[in-house]
Amino acid sequence: MGKLIRQAGAEVVTARDGEEGLNYLLTQRFDVLLTDLRMPVMDGFELLQHCSKLPPSHRPSRIIAISGEYEASVLHGQPVQFLPKPFNLSALLDMIGGKPN
Repeated sequence: MGKLIRQAGAEVVTARDGEEGLNYLLTQRFDVLLTDLRMPVMDGFELLQHCSKLPPSHRPSRIIAISGEYEASVLHGQPVQFLPKPFNLSALLDMIGGKPN
Protein backbone atom coordinates (compact mmCIF):
# COMPACT_ATOMS: atom_id res chain seq x y z
CA MET A 1 0.00 0.00 0.00
CA GLY A 2 2.86 2.39 0.80
CA LYS A 3 4.16 2.12 -2.77
CA LEU A 4 0.76 3.07 -4.19
CA ILE A 5 0.47 6.04 -1.85
CA ARG A 6 3.98 7.15 -2.86
CA GLN A 7 2.88 6.98 -6.50
CA ALA A 8 0.12 9.41 -5.59
CA GLY A 9 2.81 11.88 -4.55
CA ALA A 10 2.98 11.40 -0.79
CA GLU A 11 6.00 10.63 1.35
CA VAL A 12 5.41 7.48 3.38
CA VAL A 13 7.01 6.28 6.60
CA THR A 14 5.99 2.83 7.80
CA ALA A 15 6.10 1.35 11.29
CA ARG A 16 5.93 -2.33 12.24
CA ASP A 17 3.67 -1.65 15.22
CA GLY A 18 2.04 1.10 17.25
CA GLU A 19 5.04 1.59 19.52
CA GLU A 20 7.35 2.23 16.57
CA GLY A 21 4.70 4.52 15.09
CA LEU A 22 4.52 6.52 18.32
CA ASN A 23 8.31 6.89 18.33
CA TYR A 24 8.10 8.40 14.83
CA LEU A 25 5.37 10.78 15.97
CA LEU A 26 7.52 11.92 18.89
CA THR A 27 10.41 12.87 16.61
CA GLN A 28 8.79 14.04 13.35
CA ARG A 29 5.76 15.97 12.15
CA PHE A 30 3.32 14.10 9.89
CA ASP A 31 0.31 15.43 8.01
CA VAL A 32 -1.53 12.09 8.02
CA LEU A 33 -1.43 9.11 10.35
CA LEU A 34 -2.88 5.95 8.83
CA THR A 35 -3.13 3.24 11.44
CA ASP A 36 -4.68 -0.16 11.71
CA LEU A 37 -6.60 -0.67 14.93
CA ARG A 38 -5.20 -4.15 15.31
CA MET A 39 -1.39 -4.24 15.61
CA PRO A 40 1.19 -6.02 17.74
CA VAL A 41 2.98 -4.46 20.74
CA MET A 42 0.71 -1.36 20.87
CA ASP A 43 -2.65 -1.49 19.11
CA GLY A 44 -4.21 1.37 17.21
CA PHE A 45 -6.52 2.31 20.09
CA GLU A 46 -3.57 2.85 22.40
CA LEU A 47 -1.69 4.73 19.68
CA LEU A 48 -4.68 7.04 19.26
CA GLN A 49 -4.73 7.70 23.02
CA HIS A 50 -1.07 8.67 22.88
CA CYS A 51 -1.72 10.90 19.85
CA SER A 52 -4.29 12.90 21.78
CA LYS A 53 -1.63 13.64 24.41
CA LEU A 54 1.05 14.77 21.96
CA PRO A 55 1.92 18.46 21.81
CA PRO A 56 0.06 20.15 18.94
CA SER A 57 3.33 20.49 17.03
CA HIS A 58 3.60 16.68 16.82
CA ARG A 59 -0.05 15.76 16.21
CA PRO A 60 -0.92 14.70 12.67
CA SER A 61 -3.46 17.00 10.99
CA ARG A 62 -5.51 14.00 9.92
CA ILE A 63 -5.81 10.54 11.45
CA ILE A 64 -7.33 7.62 9.58
CA ALA A 65 -8.00 4.34 11.37
CA ILE A 66 -8.57 1.18 9.36
CA SER A 67 -10.07 -2.06 10.58
CA GLY A 68 -11.83 -5.13 9.34
CA GLU A 69 -13.11 -6.06 12.77
CA TYR A 70 -14.39 -2.89 14.37
CA GLU A 71 -17.04 -0.38 13.44
CA ALA A 72 -16.55 3.37 13.27
CA SER A 73 -18.63 3.66 16.46
CA VAL A 74 -15.69 2.39 18.55
CA LEU A 75 -13.95 5.68 17.76
CA HIS A 76 -16.78 7.94 18.94
CA GLY A 77 -15.59 11.23 20.32
CA GLN A 78 -12.18 11.03 18.67
CA PRO A 79 -11.04 13.23 15.77
CA VAL A 80 -10.43 10.19 13.59
CA GLN A 81 -11.73 9.17 10.18
CA PHE A 82 -12.61 5.51 9.86
CA LEU A 83 -11.98 3.35 6.81
CA PRO A 84 -13.38 -0.20 6.96
CA LYS A 85 -11.50 -3.11 5.42
CA PRO A 86 -11.51 -4.14 2.71
CA PHE A 87 -11.10 -0.75 1.06
CA ASN A 88 -9.91 0.37 -2.32
CA LEU A 89 -7.05 2.74 -2.99
CA SER A 90 -9.28 5.50 -4.34
CA ALA A 91 -11.24 5.62 -1.06
CA LEU A 92 -8.01 5.98 0.88
CA LEU A 93 -6.64 8.62 -1.49
CA ASP A 94 -9.88 10.58 -1.18
CA MET A 95 -9.41 10.63 2.60
CA ILE A 96 -5.79 11.72 2.50
CA GLY A 97 -6.34 14.15 -0.33
CA GLY A 98 -4.04 12.40 -2.82
CA LYS A 99 -4.68 11.62 -6.43
CA PRO A 100 -3.24 8.68 -8.36
CA ASN A 101 -0.69 9.55 -11.06
